[in-house]
Amino acid sequence: MIKDTKKLIKYYKGYILVQLHDHIVKSGTIMSICELDNLIKHISELDKSTTEMTIDELNELITDAFDLGDSVGIHLNYPNNEYKPIYDKL
Repeated sequence: MIKDTKKLIKYYKGYILVQLHDHIVKSGTIMSICELDNLIKHISELDKSTTEMTIDELNELITDAFDLGDSVGIHLNYPNNEYKPIYDKL
């Protein structure tokens, strides 16, 4: 279970945040990755470190990041709507 949590954190911080941040910056908004991370955590009502989150909380955070991406014009999702395949690549 810890391994899954670590991979979800890596997927969130290493892929989702980076992709979303790059898109937002290219759109002309000045925001740091840290500010974006805090915004998504605030939207999710999960104002704590990702290392303190459960798998369910991380999945909620990731889903809210996907929703934010949709609202700013970038489609992010788990590969094939499932996060298992991404685990094999991390």
